[in-house]
Amino acid sequence: MSKKVSMPPRIAPLQRVVAEVITDPAEQAALDKFRKLEKQKQGGQKAKMNHKDARVASASAPKRKRNCTSV
Repeated sequence: MSKKVSMPPRIAPLQRVVAEVITDPAEQAALDKFRKLEKQKQGGQKAKMNHKDARVASASAPKRKRNCTSV
């Protein structure tokens, strides 16, 4: 039986980017605030993933018994 030929992935057309200098302090402050919020969101997502990975790793690791001896 022959394999089905898959369609090549669609590539969007290139876009032109024009950089402009920001001269308005309020606009710069708004952009800085937006970047800070996005960075916090990304950091929170990474922390959740790290916590989840650590929990899975600790659950799969064999438990060790403690020797509780009083001196």
